Amino acid sequence: MDPRVASLLYVCRQGDCLRQCLNDQLCGAGFICEAGTCARAGCVTKADCPSGQYCTSATAGRCLEYQLCTSTSECGPNFECRAFTSGACPPGFDCATKICQELSRCLVDTDCPATAYCRDAHCQPTSACTEGSPCPSGLTCVANRCVPGGCRGHAECAPGEACTDGACRPAPPAGNIVALALSPRVATLVVGDTVQLSLVAYSAPDSASFPLAEASFSAVDASGAPSSAVTVSSKGLVTAVSAGTVRVRASPVGAAVSPQEATLTVLPVLESGRRVTVVDAASRRPLAGVEVLGCDTPPASGPCPAPVTVTTDASGVALFPGSTGATASFSAASPETRADGRLRYDRVSVVSTPVRDVLLPLGENPVHGAAGFNAGISFNEVHSSGELWLGFSMLSAGDPTAVDLTNLFGDTFLVSIPGLTQRVPAPAGLVAYASLGLAGTTEIKPRSYGLGLAGRRTAVAFAGKLPLAQATSLRPTDLLAYSGAMDYSLQAFTSTPHLPYVPDETDLDGDGLCSDTTRCQGSEDLPDYNHFTGITHRPRREQLLRTEVVIPNLPSGLDTAVVAAVELSPEAGLMPLGLASRTAGAAQPDGTRPVQPVLLRSGAPYGGAEVGSPGVWVFATSATLGTSVSGRIVRATTLPTRVAPEPFLPVPTASYTPASRTFTPSAASWSALAGQGVGLVRVTLTGARGRHVVFLSLDASGGALHVPESPAGADVDPAGQAGVSLEVAALRLAEGLSAEGLLDAPGVNLLQLPVVLDAYSRSRPQ
Repeated sequence: MDPRVASLLYVCRQGDCLRQCLNDQLCGAGFICEAGTCARAGCVTKADCPSGQYCTSATAGRCLEYQLCTSTSECGPNFECRAFTSGACPPGFDCATKICQELSRCLVDTDCPATAYCRDAHCQPTSACTEGSPCPSGLTCVANRCVPGGCRGHAECAPGEACTDGACRPAPPAGNIVALALSPRVATLVVGDTVQLSLVAYSAPDSASFPLAEASFSAVDASGAPSSAVTVSSKGLVTAVSAGTVRVRASPVGAAVSPQEATLTVLPVLESGRRVTVVDAASRRPLAGVEVLGCDTPPASGPCPAPVTVTTDASGVALFPGSTGATASFSAASPETRADGRLRYDRVSVVSTPVRDVLLPLGENPVHGAAGFNAGISFNEVHSSGELWLGFSMLSAGDPTAVDLTNLFGDTFLVSIPGLTQRVPAPAGLVAYASLGLAGTTEIKPRSYGLGLAGRRTAVAFAGKLPLAQATSLRPTDLLAYSGAMDYSLQAFTSTPHLPYVPDETDLDGDGLCSDTTRCQGSEDLPDYNHFTGITHRPRREQLLRTEVVIPNLPSGLDTAVVAAVELSPEAGLMPLGLASRTAGAAQPDGTRPVQPVLLRSGAPYGGAEVGSPGVWVFATSATLGTSVSGRIVRATTLPTRVAPEPFLPVPTASYTPASRTFTPSAASWSALAGQGVGLVRVTLTGARGRHVVFLSLDASGGALHVPESPAGADVDPAGQAGVSLEVAALRLAEGLSAEGLLDAPGVNLLQLPVVLDAYSRSRPQ
């Protein structure tokens, strides 16, 4: 036997090799698992046991103490007072006798009967309910059962209180405040615009967070002198009054803590022509030196007959005073490069828009570069128990349309499992240990490596301990279903940089490729995980909130639904506080696939994440392919107890011809999307060295469109390259918003897309 396997299966004790075990089933007939090793059964009937104990089994029995009772109130946690059921009575025991018996064990609510819920790994009895029959105090009716929880949003709290960490709490005394966080920290406004600043206070002794409803705000110019360019209310509502750059300082009244600052760029109202404002999508700061190519009244096909190129100024502005046509196209390209010589930013275009004051956020170039984190996850304070320790972490989704099962947990790593000769695939975001009796804790994958968009995000981790007997039956997507049994932790306002790929020096992902020729047969480049933001998570809060989610049928070609309770904010995006998944049933005659409802568990926001607004995010995808996805986002003032999202959008179909820069949507697909309220489309063209992102209003006719030429920049435009890959995202916005309104700089614009997106579908045509 392989010595590594033998060390896991056996232990030497007083000269004998004893079989290690996790449960009685591993030991065989007549043996039980005691203190991690197999031993002979301790009894076959009650008479074999001391007074006050009974024998659990006639074949593999152990003597257990019991407590007589008349009601459950006499028993400890996770026990109830009852007699043994028929057929389950221990040998030699009076079956009519009531004793305190352990509740049924569970991982998630669906392991329990309809009148129970899962907590502390046990099915807790509760009462049935309906919307018209209230639950006892402290419980909420969800999926026809009364369950515990807490506040589900600030609207449930009294004036002066906020819902934080699952309870309505008053603001901390000013003298207890030790730190602050302000969101957003950067914004560009047009005179007349408003922006809401949110100030979070952290108080001693445990750094508890509280979103302050009121504070002291002041506006100063670059020299620190008072500025009248904006006005700020005590609630943090900023109104732009005149053009200029201004810093808004925020601090609680009476608190001896350094104030936080937000830098605001205020642009004058556009009087004539057109204006394009270019900002960094991650930091929101204006980008100077960006070349913007404009085309007034662009032709339906072919290049612009009279392009005009303007370079943005210090405020990120490019003016086109001669652009007076009904529509115009614009394309922005920054010449800034990364350390690896590739362009730092995407090229971004807008096609044939009537908008006169355009805002274009430039995202970081994802080709051979990435943003993310590396995290450690502690299991010391989780509530669950078991031999397999599992955890995973992720960042809030700055672009929810990009998320599917192929990237939700990061890249795929190959990890070594004791006793196996081959490495097995595992998500990069996973952390895993095995606690195998006397063998101690075996490290399987000690760090979580994740990817996301650059910017100021919220990081979340889920962790728990799982009995190995249950873990062996888990399928890959069951990790999401099991995550409801895990504890969680949050770290808001986490900055994530975007970095070029670097050579894998140590074979970090375990695929046998690295730059060390003494250990690897070849080399590869990886995301720069070692220089990503380092995070230490200590999950210790239970997910006590529940929401019943009625999932619409999945579109044809998609087989898995993922559900998340989220907090939404313009800066952080969508922050999952609880996750679940469900595999769809057989396809219906129309090609769609039904999905059973989900009882979703989630945690309460805290640590600054509570400045967002609650909602539920549901998306349909494929368990094996990430080429298509369709999602729905439901926003609310409080986390709903039940949601039934509208049907998913159909997946867009289209083609692209690089030689003529022609994007050709399917007329049938475009008509179907228009019929479901889609107004904005994003086309992404990815080449060998960069991306070109194009925004356009959806035309129900589905006619071919010419992708605008972009400025030369410092590299080639991928839109004209052979072999360019195509991605199409159809975006349905919140009621009252139009594609033109979102492309416009004043008011709600593309920077707020995650919080005004009602539905989306995305495809990557082959």
